Amino acid sequence: MSIVIRSATVMQEGAGARVKRLMPLPEFMNFDPFVMFDHFELAPGTGFPEHPHRGFEAVTYLFEGEIEHRDNLGNVSRVGPGGAQRFTAGSGLAHSEMPSVDSQTAGIQLWVNLPRRLKGIEPSYEEAPADVIPEIGFAGGRERRIAGEQGRVSLQTPALYRHLLMETGSDFSIDLPDGWRAIVYLRLGAANVNGQRLEPPQAAFVEQEATIRIEADAGSELMLAAGRPHGESIRQRGPYVD
Repeated sequence: MSIVIRSATVMQEGAGARVKRLMPLPEFMNFDPFVMFDHFELAPGTGFPEHPHRGFEAVTYLFEGEIEHRDNLGNVSRVGPGGAQRFTAGSGLAHSEMPSVDSQTAGIQLWVNLPRRLKGIEPSYEEAPADVIPEIGFAGGRERRIAGEQGRVSLQTPALYRHLLMETGSDFSIDLPDGWRAIVYLRLGAANVNGQRLEPPQAAFVEQEATIRIEADAGSELMLAAGRPHGESIRQRGPYVD
C-alpha cells in the first residue's frame, strides 16, 4: 500500500495565468498515466494564448467563470462552471484557452498520456457543458462524473475523473480496478484520504490500494482522477509528451 501527500507549487504560466501545479515539477514529473495537473486561476486579460501540443489528452474542468477554446481544427467553444473540454493532441494540435467573461475563471487542467501505439492518432476535440455531465448524489454529497464509468468525456486510456462536493462529516468510497493509480486533490475544505490528512492545495497520490475512502472534516471540494498506467517510458518536454 502506498499513499504520498504532495503540495501544489504556485507558479505563473501562459500570459499571466496563476497555477497551483502538482506536476510536472523537477522533483516529480508524472504519475503514469497522468502527466500534468494544474489548478489554474485566471484574472481578466490573462490565460493561455495559442500554443502547440502532441502525444497526450487533456481535460479542462471549470469551477467558475468561462473559458473559450479555439484550435487549428476549426473548433471554437465555451464552457462555464461544471463544464469540461477534452482535446486529444495525438499527432499535433495548436489551441488557445482564454477567459471569455470579465471575472475570475478557475478550473483544473489534467493531462493523460497516450499509449505509444496511439501517439500518432488524429487530433480531436470534445465539449461537455455542465448540464450533460452526470451527477450522482450520496449521503452528504454529490459526485460529478466527468470521465470513466457513466462519465460524459471520452478518453483513450482506461481512467475515471470525478468532481466531489462533500458536506462536513460525510464520506465517499470507491473501489479501483487492479493496478490502477489515483490522485485525490483537495480544492477546498479539509479531508482525509485512507486516513491521511489533506489541506488545500494538497493531493494524495495513491497506488496499490483497492479502495479509496475520503472523509470530509469540513465542507470540501475534491477532484479524483484514477487510471491504469501504460507502463511505458514517458518523454515529456514542455507541451509535448512523446
